[in-house]
Amino acid sequence: MTEERKLTNAQFIELQDFIYKKSGMFFPLSRKNYIEQKVLKRIESLDYKNFSDYLTILKKELLQAEILNLFNEITVNETFFFRDQPQFEALETHIIPRLAANGRKSIAILSAGCSSGEEPYTLAMILREKFPHLPFTICGVDISDQVIARAGRAEYTRSAVRRVPPAYLTKYFIEMENGNLKFRDEYKSGVSFKKMNLMELGASPGLNSTRFDVVFCRYVLIYFDRDSKQRVIDAFHEKIADNGYLILGNSESLSSALGNFKILHFPSAIIYHRSSAMEVLT
Repeated sequence: MTEERKLTNAQFIELQDFIYKKSGMFFPLSRKNYIEQKVLKRIESLDYKNFSDYLTILKKELLQAEILNLFNEITVNETFFFRDQPQFEALETHIIPRLAANGRKSIAILSAGCSSGEEPYTLAMILREKFPHLPFTICGVDISDQVIARAGRAEYTRSAVRRVPPAYLTKYFIEMENGNLKFRDEYKSGVSFKKMNLMELGASPGLNSTRFDVVFCRYVLIYFDRDSKQRVIDAFHEKIADNGYLILGNSESLSSALGNFKILHFPSAIIYHRSSAMEVLT
């Protein structure tokens, strides 16, 4: 790689600061090579000469769409159906029954960082199969417009559906000519997708009045530093209804950002419970 095609430490810090201000995502110096390769793809796509020119375009916002293109490139969207099965088992055997016992007549779920839709559609299958008389809405949000578009198309590789139970696979998917599998349109009812930056969750006009019974935010907060993470957790707390639940990735923890959430331990899964207003006051 020529010198003009190498990202200097100073340039990385500029880029690091720009990404953080725009999205809340923080990439440490240890991820420099990763960022360098991802940004180089964008430079080549735009037929620019070097990182310096590209940084100028970004910082002066001369190409508005490029900021989103950059986010599409640097966010990892590899996922699959029924990822972290114990969490879905906890949802099925404990969380939804508890919500129903507390008087919920319908269930509202937010899938934050929904990627290409595997998580929302997994949730839709579980709710349809295990709680057929309980209406639901599932809202999937992601910063990448590309993966939101893919979620809407709902076309998946064999690898992505490898953990879907055979009976579900037969019922909910149809094979396409290219060998991929498509989630059937007739089962998309109740599932919607929206492009959103989680740092703007509290101000989103489409979600202002929505309170969710369950929020899934798995393997997303790993991109955030402590301050940004706290801001997102605070927004979740506002969006989750009393006695609702927050579910993170198996390897993630709220730690110091716990706040008014209580930890619930299930077999191979940790779930966070949002205390009711009365419990917080007492």
